[in-house]
Amino acid sequence: MKKLIMILGTVSIAMSAIFVRMSSAPSIVLVFYRMLFAVLILIPMLAIKFREEIKKLKIRDILWCACGGLFLGLHFTAFFESLKYTSIAASVVLVNMEAFIVSISLVLWCGEKIPRKGIFGIGAVFLGTVLIAVSDMGSGSNVIFGDALALLGAFFASAYTLIGRSCRTHISTSVYTCFVYGFACLTVCVGMLFSGTPFTGYAMADYGAAFGMTIFCTFFGHSVYSWGLKYLSASYISTVKLMESFFSALFGFFIFGEVPAALVILGGVIAIGGVAAYSQVDTARGVDSSGSVDKAAAVDGGKV
Repeated sequence: MKKLIMILGTVSIAMSAIFVRMSSAPSIVLVFYRMLFAVLILIPMLAIKFREEIKKLKIRDILWCACGGLFLGLHFTAFFESLKYTSIAASVVLVNMEAFIVSISLVLWCGEKIPRKGIFGIGAVFLGTVLIAVSDMGSGSNVIFGDALALLGAFFASAYTLIGRSCRTHISTSVYTCFVYGFACLTVCVGMLFSGTPFTGYAMADYGAAFGMTIFCTFFGHSVYSWGLKYLSASYISTVKLMESFFSALFGFFIFGEVPAALVILGGVIAIGGVAAYSQVDTARGVDSSGSVDKAAAVDGGKV
């Protein structure tokens, strides 16, 4: 039953790309309202149950949460914007390289050796990414730009995850995510002011899409991973999370009639297989349990 709940959580996360496609508002507007709604929902709970913990937070902790919020806001904006230029399948596969980037970063920072299976995973991820890029090259420069934005979103998400990995050792999930969402909201708010993007005047469907992402993708999605880490292995959760690409592509096909190119499908399968292989290696060596596990707890509403 718990494993089924994890799969349903992945389905909820996969709906993010669909909500973005259904909205006509600028990407940064969707990010702003998604984060704003999440903060407004979490604040009453924090005021009642976590007042003592909040009082004990140090300035350093708040600054790290601010950095995490900065990268989370940039991640969402880059990912959402990429969906305007490239296919749902390509965008989600590329942005999910976050798990791979985090694993590599932990290995490099901790001085761990990469076993043969890990090298195979790295090669598979690289090959899959290249196949997706090659497939999109004939579709115009805008598609390549969309792929680049998705990869940029993966790097931003990786920075957010690594910051969260450190903060979550002594800050509860609820407190950390509320602060991070607040700073992410502030980040995109500043971006909207500088770009002259209006805060209001959008269709109700746009606000509904942002609220839908808050409920389904944030609370019914990533928060489910945090809950599941108490009962299931990091290896299982890391592998299940990779199914987001499949569910997103499936939604794109049935809702928008979007059929991924053959090379995108092949590249996606190879890349996902590479990340899965590398996740297994990290779990076996204890890296995944300190990285990917905390990642799932830290992104209690962060990735798509």
